[in-house]
Amino acid sequence: MIRSGRAYPLLLVLAASAANAGDRIFADGFEMPIFRGTNLAGMEMLYSDYDQASGPVADTNYPVYDTRDIDYFAGKGISAFRFLFSWEAVQPHLGDTIPYADGGNYQAYFDNYQRIVNYATGLGIQVIVEPWQADSGGGAGGARWRGDLVGSAQVPIAAFADFWGRMAANFRDNPLVSYGLVNEPNSMSTATWFSAAQAAVTAIRGAGSAQRIYVPGNGYTSASAWTQNYYDTDPSPISNADGWLNANGAGQPLSDPLGNIAIEVHTYVDPYQCGCDPGHEDEITSVTAARDQIADTLDWAVANGIPMYLGEIGMYAGATTDDLHPAADAWADFVAYFNANAGPFVGYTWWAGGMPDWWNDVHGPHFSISPTNNVNYTGDTINMLMIGGDF
Repeated sequence: MIRSGRAYPLLLVLAASAANAGDRIFADGFEMPIFRGTNLAGMEMLYSDYDQASGPVADTNYPVYDTRDIDYFAGKGISAFRFLFSWEAVQPHLGDTIPYADGGNYQAYFDNYQRIVNYATGLGIQVIVEPWQADSGGGAGGARWRGDLVGSAQVPIAAFADFWGRMAANFRDNPLVSYGLVNEPNSMSTATWFSAAQAAVTAIRGAGSAQRIYVPGNGYTSASAWTQNYYDTDPSPISNADGWLNANGAGQPLSDPLGNIAIEVHTYVDPYQCGCDPGHEDEITSVTAARDQIADTLDWAVANGIPMYLGEIGMYAGATTDDLHPAADAWADFVAYFNANAGPFVGYTWWAGGMPDWWNDVHGPHFSISPTNNVNYTGDTINMLMIGGDF
């Protein structure tokens, strides 16, 4: 069993056998270098917080990242960033060019984003570019554009595919860039989401981009709920597992001609597994909470020959577990589980880091590992002190 910590050698044998049988997902997925990194937060935003005619204002609606911030993380040995942005801020009208050539705030937003992507990859760091979409209240809206769900009349699946085709065209020549389709789809039909995911994968490949694509699930892509279906809004609900395996019709799974797709899931160690419930953000239920929650998806992923990536994990280093173990014990247990399953478990990114004067709360829901000094970009938060040796 995966939980035993002894599965990795067996999985390599299985991977080799699958590769010999022509399974491109196994062949490509297990050859990718393992990565450990952090989310870069701050450039994602609520679309109604800025004038939609003129676009988001730099250093008002979002931080202009200083390259010294990236240098700080690189100095910790981080090998990957999941760098979040807002779809509406790179494509203010569905079907627009990316970058939007307004010569103003919208174009500046994309230029600032691409500048940091290029800088980080120039240091040898992988960057997962991924839209974080807000709902009308500023929460994690999932697969939406200006509050409307992908797959609705307002935002048809074709618009989502168009967006990804245009976005990927900007990064197709950078082998250290990969793609996360969208942050935490939720409050929608699981079947519709996987239809949209397939359209996006097809559009990215159609743009000539061969890099890896990370596909999340519905229901906030909870790691513990991949094979459940409570989050599906359809009258006959299905799980993310079923959505993936039937994305193109009964028995026809999500498909990539290059076999270079992976699952993206998220997990937190509080009772609600979100790091966001008021009064419970810093709670840690047990030392083994992370591995217990991740196992649901990882077991399924291994059985189906699909790599898995943990896009978000975070905890407050100053907390204790419900049975009074320090947070460091829970973190160490997660790292041990990751190491034991490295291969099919391709990487993780902490939630979150950013610019020190924009993302500095060490408690949930931010769990900051940003540098503490916003002048010279030095100084470690309590969270970075706990995890910094594991990159």
